[in-house]
Amino acid sequence: MSNKPAYEELERRIASLEKEVDDRKQAERSLQEERDRAKRYLEIAGVILVLLNSDQTVQLINRKGCEVLGYEPVEIVGRNWFDSFVPEKDRERTREGFIQLISGNIDPIEYFENPVLTKNREDRIISWHNTVLRDQTGNILATLSSGEDITERKQVEEELRKAHEELSSFSRDLEKIVLQRTEELKEKNKQLIEAERIAALGKIANRIAHELRNPLTVIGGFVRRLYEKTPDDDAKKNYLRIMMEEVIVLENRVSEIIKVEDDKNELAMANEGQSTKLR
Repeated sequence: MSNKPAYEELERRIASLEKEVDDRKQAERSLQEERDRAKRYLEIAGVILVLLNSDQTVQLINRKGCEVLGYEPVEIVGRNWFDSFVPEKDRERTREGFIQLISGNIDPIEYFENPVLTKNREDRIISWHNTVLRDQTGNILATLSSGEDITERKQVEEELRKAHEELSSFSRDLEKIVLQRTEELKEKNKQLIEAERIAALGKIANRIAHELRNPLTVIGGFVRRLYEKTPDDDAKKNYLRIMMEEVIVLENRVSEIIKVEDDKNELAMANEGQSTKLR
């Protein structure tokens, strides 16, 4: 009996196994190439990429994330993200949000901001975009987050906010100063108008006083003569005395008015002369 059919069957099986091995090797090479390509993409990404397991440990972080945190990859992978890389003041709040997300109690938050703690103990503000990774049954296995360091931008925004507040405060203070100065100018203008009015009245009074001085002098002279020539027992002499006294009062008032105006003119001339010397 010939063994040829069995031999041929064995050859076919060996060829099939060899092809299966080659196909598997090719699939592994393709998978490895895809992994290498994905790794290169992760390394050249300009944002932080972090993959967190459900137990809160870091499964993967790219080069940008290491640069921001200031650690080597081996110092990050496997560590609890919240205990190691989140500031204490924000730790429990962010951890609780992660637990709720992994448990499926809340939907993924597409965008949020929170600080990370670097190796040199510096807080950096990161804007995060998040998604979850699920198994075939829909259970959440991990979270994948991409983050951008916006610390400097936040500082600039804060400086701009403070500058805007200072400008607004300055504008309010300036408005108050302008209103105050306006009221002061109104009062000064009012005083100036009043001073000008008084000065004008003074000039009018001075002119009238000059115009009255000569007639009063003449009237006073006539009244004194009449008074001196009138006998003491004449009833009119008392009236002449009264008239003479009133004329004297008027002459004194006129002299005072003229003197006041003359003094003002002398003071003004003295001030003008002093101002000319200073110039």
